[in-house]
Amino acid sequence: MTNSLTLFCFACAGASAAPFQRWCRQIPPWFRIVPVERPGRGSRLGEPHVRTFENIVRLLTREISRDLPQDYALFGHSLGALLAFGCAQEIRRLGLRPPKALAVAGSPAPSCRDDNRLTSLSTDQDLVDELKRQCGTPDEVYASPELLRLTLDATAADFAVCASFRYESAAPLSIPIFILGGRHDEIGEQALRAWQVETTAKTACDLFDGGHFFLREHEATFLTALTNRLDSARRKPASGLEVLLERHI
Repeated sequence: MTNSLTLFCFACAGASAAPFQRWCRQIPPWFRIVPVERPGRGSRLGEPHVRTFENIVRLLTREISRDLPQDYALFGHSLGALLAFGCAQEIRRLGLRPPKALAVAGSPAPSCRDDNRLTSLSTDQDLVDELKRQCGTPDEVYASPELLRLTLDATAADFAVCASFRYESAAPLSIPIFILGGRHDEIGEQALRAWQVETTAKTACDLFDGGHFFLREHEATFLTALTNRLDSARRKPASGLEVLLERHI
């Protein structure tokens, strides 16, 4: 009998991890969701934001590694994908039990990132304009000064994390990487597929209708695809992974 799988989920810039809990109603019983909340939002609202990539990765890795399940995977959307990747690297550096897989959604590969423009977003209006451009923030946030303030503060901190990231060529991971993207996202397919260089294991790229937030726009379809990918990973030993076929959904 195969084991259950725990999925640690990392949210996009400016967001809380709490919405991942909604997925629990749509996944099979062997699949457990664990949102990874960053300081300064959600259940950690009273904690100061962390503004550098290295520090937030070390903090989150330390927290999730306190009691690592036997079988687990890492998932992240946008900035969350970069953080999940960083945590996978840190887990390897510490010699801890590796994840079964890394799933990355709506994120260019680390080698393809260009976050220089984020350093120019210095005012609240700059941040609001960027959030509206990405079309991922609910209208009620803009209508509430309190919610907007919290969102802008979290977004500014997360953009600082992005700007502090420096890609360094390192030994690739040895776990499968599942790449998920929106066909109408400004992140091109080539930048998605470049994740392939970050592992010696197999990769798979699934494309969905929608933009940067395709996983919300087509949540049921996305979750089905993600579940199937993770199910294939949890059923395989650490070596001898089968070839993963690409799908366009």
